[in-house]
This record gives sequence, C-alpha cells and structure tokens, in this order.
Amino acid sequence: MLEARCIHRVGRLAVGDTAVWIGVAAPHRREAFEACEWILDQLKRRIPIWKKEHFADGDSGWIGSEVTPGEAPVTEENFYSRQMRLREVSPAGQAKLKAARVLVVGAGGLGCAAIPYLAAAGVGTLGICDFDRVEATNLHRQVLFGARDVGKPKATLAARFAQRLNPFIAVRTHGERLSAESAPGILQHYDLVLDCTDNFATKFLLNDTAVAMKKILVQASIYQFEGQIHVYDPAKAFGCLRCVWPETPAEGCVGSCAETGVLGVVPGVFGALQANEAIKFLLGLGEPLSEAVLLFDLRTLATTRIRRAANPHCPVCGDGAPTTEIDLDPFAPGRDFSQWTVIDVREEHEARPIVALGSPEWQHRPLSRAGDWLASLDRSQPCLFVCGRGIRSGNFARRLRGEGWTKVYSLAGGIDLALKVRPTSAVS
Repeated sequence: MLEARCIHRVGRLAVGDTAVWIGVAAPHRREAFEACEWILDQLKRRIPIWKKEHFADGDSGWIGSEVTPGEAPVTEENFYSRQMRLREVSPAGQAKLKAARVLVVGAGGLGCAAIPYLAAAGVGTLGICDFDRVEATNLHRQVLFGARDVGKPKATLAARFAQRLNPFIAVRTHGERLSAESAPGILQHYDLVLDCTDNFATKFLLNDTAVAMKKILVQASIYQFEGQIHVYDPAKAFGCLRCVWPETPAEGCVGSCAETGVLGVVPGVFGALQANEAIKFLLGLGEPLSEAVLLFDLRTLATTRIRRAANPHCPVCGDGAPTTEIDLDPFAPGRDFSQWTVIDVREEHEARPIVALGSPEWQHRPLSRAGDWLASLDRSQPCLFVCGRGIRSGNFARRLRGEGWTKVYSLAGGIDLALKVRPTSAVS
C-alpha cells in the first residue's frame, strides 16, 4: 500500500449521504481492497457504527457493529477477568503479557492455532511473519482462513483475525520470506519467537539466529498423526537444534504434508502447545520444555519425553571444536588473517566501514548476489565472511559448512564489535 486517506462527515446526515470516504493507493487492486477492509474494521472498533435494514416482512435488527446497542462495552478488565482470577496470573501477570513481544513465524497449521491463543491471552505486541498466500489445500488445517480467502496473504488475514479478537493488543505483519539477511532485522523487535514453519531450512535458520541473538525459541514439527515440540532458552544449558543435528537435513528427506498427508487437528494441537509454552515462559509458570523434547502421537495419545543435552562442540551454541569453529574472534592472541581471503557480505546500500585484519585480500561481495560469486571461491583456502553484527555472515558460513565447505568462517560480532574493540583500525 502506498497511501491511505479517511475523511468523515460530521453533523446530521440524510439517507444516502456519504458518512465516511476511504481512499487507498496501492500497486494492485487486491491490496487496495484489503486495506479498505482493514480501515473499516478499525472504524467499527473505534466509533459506534450500527446499521438496520428494513424489509417488507420486518427489519434485520442491528447489524454490522462490534457492539450491540445497550450492550456493555468490552474493556481490558472484563476481557481478561477470568484469566486474571488465576493466582498464578493475577493483574501483575497480565501486565507481563501486555509488555511482551512475541513473533510467530509461519501462519500455516501451527501458526493458525498459536496466534489466536497468544492474542486472546493478551500478548501486547504480536508479530506474524509469512510470505505465503492461502491455497484450497490449506483449509482443512489452517482454520483462520475460509474458502473466500484463497489467494489472499496469510499474514494479513491472520493479523486481521487477531486484531478483531483482541483490540487491546498491537499486531504487526512481516509479509516476506525469512532469510539469513532479513531474520536478524525482524527478530530484534521481539523477546520470544515461535517457529511454526514447515521446512528444515527455515527451522535451522531460526535456531541459528535465535542462538546468536539470545532469543527464546519455541519450535514444533508435525508429521501425519504426530509431532514434537521443544524450547530453546539461552539461559539454560540444554542446547539447541544443532546440538543434535549439526548440519541442516536435506529437504525432502521427510515427506511434506502434500506428499504424505496430515490430519488437520495435529498442527492445531501442537500450535496450541506452542502458545502454551510461550505463555508459561512469559509468566514464569511451571517448567518450559527447555530440558526435553516432547513427542506426542495423536493416534494413541502416547507421549514421550526425551531429555536434551547440550553438545559442548555444537557449531552454534557450543564452544566449537577446532575443526568446526565458525565464529572467530579477530583479536584473539595469535590470530593471523594475513593469508586469508576476507569477504564483506554487506549490501551496497549499507555504510561499510571496515577493520584492518591484516589480510590483503579484502573483497566486497553482497550476500544477496552470492549465487553469482560463490562458485569462484577457492574452497581449499580459508575464507572469512564479515557483516555488521556477525549474524548474516555466521548463518552463511554455517550453511556452506552444511554443504561440505570446511574452511569458511565468520567474524564474531561483526564489524560493529570489531570497531568497538579496535576503533583506530577502521578505514573507509
């Protein structure tokens, strides 16, 4: 959407007069219609708009309003009243939820179950990240959408549902595909992340980014009639996803929903469990699933808990074995990059101060165009990737390690940290 304007009339209106004029400028008609509908929803929540239609056989009654005339208005106090009666929640706990910022990545089957419960619980800022659009094959399990929504963006529809459910929270949408470049910028605005995705690449990307940024991550995966869920907590010593699988599994090694099928209720159960784990963590209730992975088979209702243990040589959250170390401190004693190739993967639009690391082979090659230059690198020579904070370069190096590269590394903390440590070594 490029621009939106809303002009309202005041005073007495005659039948047929325009009460509110809404104008939206957008590149595509669909986006304009969706923006108009969103504005109308906001108006209905903020001002008393009621409509009564008269027919030959009677009238329709009052319709089209969020509040029926004479009905008590919804307030935050009565919205959360039953939840706040819990001694473990109380008004103090409700205030914690209101202050929380939670991101749901994926508005598919898992996300469609998690989003309503997070919104209804009163999570103050709820982010929804999904680039996909609704398909007919989604509808049996992605229950926030209906047949008329096919072709519409999931993030927008899910956000609209959450805002209608709870007008007292802020809902943000990120309608883009999560990538090594975009993930840090999105996650930095949130305290806790729910991984409701359905592919290995994004799950491992979220794991790596959450570890690097010290974010709580609630991950779930489903398959046909069963699933699993666990929580990564940087404050606990129970490891991350790569402690078990150091390398990202190849896509297709496990059948997708399209290939093997899935019972519609399965993602609903696990999405609700993810919301439950998030709320538990925010309120400090019970024991979050940071110490174990919970497996649940909905055919037999059998549950299994597998205790997790951190791998001290995990390439992401551990100290890293010498042969698998990726994030390098440039100023560690004895560190010498004089024979290395150093590649700055920041984009063209970024200000690019650099740090003299002793390497004559400092190159600038934007990560967004890695497909154009990656093949030209000599895999037998050590290569150090650098970026602003070390997150994009670290994720890129780990991805290449998973593809068999053995001598690729990342500058720990990125240029930003290096400039703080050695500010005089910066050159423009």
